[in-house]
Amino acid sequence: MEAKMDGTKEEQQEAIKYYDKISGIYDLISNWYYKNARNYAIKNLQLKKGQTVMNLPCGTGVNFKYFQHYLAGSGLIIGIDLSSGMLNQAKRKRDRNAWTNIDLRLANATNIDQRWLQGLSEKKGQVNVDAIFCDLGLSGLPEWRRIIDNMISILRPQGRMVILDWYLEHSGMLAEFVKWIGKGEVDRPIWQYLETEISDFQVKKFGIFKGVFVASGTKEE
Repeated sequence: MEAKMDGTKEEQQEAIKYYDKISGIYDLISNWYYKNARNYAIKNLQLKKGQTVMNLPCGTGVNFKYFQHYLAGSGLIIGIDLSSGMLNQAKRKRDRNAWTNIDLRLANATNIDQRWLQGLSEKKGQVNVDAIFCDLGLSGLPEWRRIIDNMISILRPQGRMVILDWYLEHSGMLAEFVKWIGKGEVDRPIWQYLETEISDFQVKKFGIFKGVFVASGTKEE
């Protein structure tokens, strides 16, 4: 059961191919269904001008305009994704809007750790991550607990972490549909795990049968 919940590399490769294919229409679904949850989630990042926010996975860059509302073109947005199709859409948004504070990387989430951040700092100057937003990715990525641990490790003390994803405790038609369209699992205890790792934890649920959650908290000193 645990192996199934963690996913496999083969399933991940299939998911990458799937998201490459739907990258051109992804925003139609995402902007409609997740709008309220996304507004709430990004507000809970508590972004201020000049700060650095990491978005993993960043997908098509649907969150960028929300980040810019708080950053106003300042600071740094680090967008990471495994799908080149989704990342190309994000690049188009960045270039079309002339957003110069966005750095996009094609990378595996399990490799985003202290060493990776040090390498980025050597190229761009010291990077202190003030906030991290994991958006609809942990339900489909293998080793999701490790990813959460890594994200917290690179977050500055008192930095904010927010996760938007699915959790449906019981199987049913909705769960099967979400698994089919999202290529991930919907019963991973993601927010429950995050609750044990950070302080000031909060969780709020959205959507049909409250299947979408936004979990947030602060890294302790």
